[in-house]
Amino acid sequence: MPKIYPFLAAALLAVPAMAQRAKLPNAKPNVEISGKLQNAPAGTKVYVVDAGNGRSMRLDSATVDGQGRFRLRARVPDAAVYYLAVEKQQEAMGLPLAAGSKLQVSGDATRLVQTGAVRGSAEADTYFSFQQARMRNMEQLRALTGPYRAAQDEATKAAIERQFEALEAEAENRAKRLARQPASYLAPYAALTLLGNQAQAAFLDSVTAVYQKVQPLSRYTKALLEHQARQQATAVGALAPDIQLAGADGQLIPLSSLRGKYVMIDFWASWCGPCRQENPNVVRLYNAYKNKGFEIYGVSLDQDKDKWLKAIRADGLTWTHVSDLKGWQSKAGQAYGVQSIPATVLIDPQGRIIAKNLRGEALAKKVAALLP
Repeated sequence: MPKIYPFLAAALLAVPAMAQRAKLPNAKPNVEISGKLQNAPAGTKVYVVDAGNGRSMRLDSATVDGQGRFRLRARVPDAAVYYLAVEKQQEAMGLPLAAGSKLQVSGDATRLVQTGAVRGSAEADTYFSFQQARMRNMEQLRALTGPYRAAQDEATKAAIERQFEALEAEAENRAKRLARQPASYLAPYAALTLLGNQAQAAFLDSVTAVYQKVQPLSRYTKALLEHQARQQATAVGALAPDIQLAGADGQLIPLSSLRGKYVMIDFWASWCGPCRQENPNVVRLYNAYKNKGFEIYGVSLDQDKDKWLKAIRADGLTWTHVSDLKGWQSKAGQAYGVQSIPATVLIDPQGRIIAKNLRGEALAKKVAALLP
């Protein structure tokens, strides 16, 4: 089964909270966005939103007229992907904007991500093509999930896994082609979609070094550099950063409280299909070694406590569980540079990291070697 990457869904953005945020203080506009939307009644509000760098800032808004038309002008602080949000809709469409951009948007306001089109700049053409291909890729991956779970024999599963791998390789190659164009502000954006893919670590290091020279102020270059720093801090051999999160009862359970045992940090979520698929293997491993000095410290990237606890019960996960219920914004996940789940970190009794991202048979062999 494939992993879940946050950037796979970057084209989809929940927007109700964003639309309620304060508007950027008045400043001279440097971009213009106009368009015509279907299924947008007269008076519907349209927003351009900056959701980067952990912010949610409404830059400007406009009102749709009786023909579904709108025009808005805003000031963007830097060249990046911003978002066009429609009032009362749950998703927003990405817009590549830089000073001087004049973009035209069209689509169905109720399905803007799926139907929207953008034109007006070379970057818009590149971004739209890139995102459309990514969405097709996601749909194909999702279509394989059901047959994989229903497969009754290993040969069928292996065949579907090869299809998964081919689709993932296609997505990786597409991102790398764009990432190799350092003159474009979309290059480091594309590189970010590869985070969490260990096979692309060397590639990311190489392109990040280039971006640091040619695009040092890019928010995406900065994000890549921050990721590098987190990876170095949690590399094999490093002392594992402590995690201070609460369990289901609200009581703090520090990772360091398990010192003296081999501990596997398991980053997962109730909504993560690959995580749930892997859980039976983890349960077997835990039951085999829990009395030999092995413990699991489950860190959930859930946001809904009830769903988190229900998944724990349903999957029979009897080890230690913690969460701050902040999803991908989990402090623990960020500290360990988690960009995909499931993700694992194996720690020795002295608190040093000895392995990362082992699953299935590879994980079982490693634990068996440590605790014969």
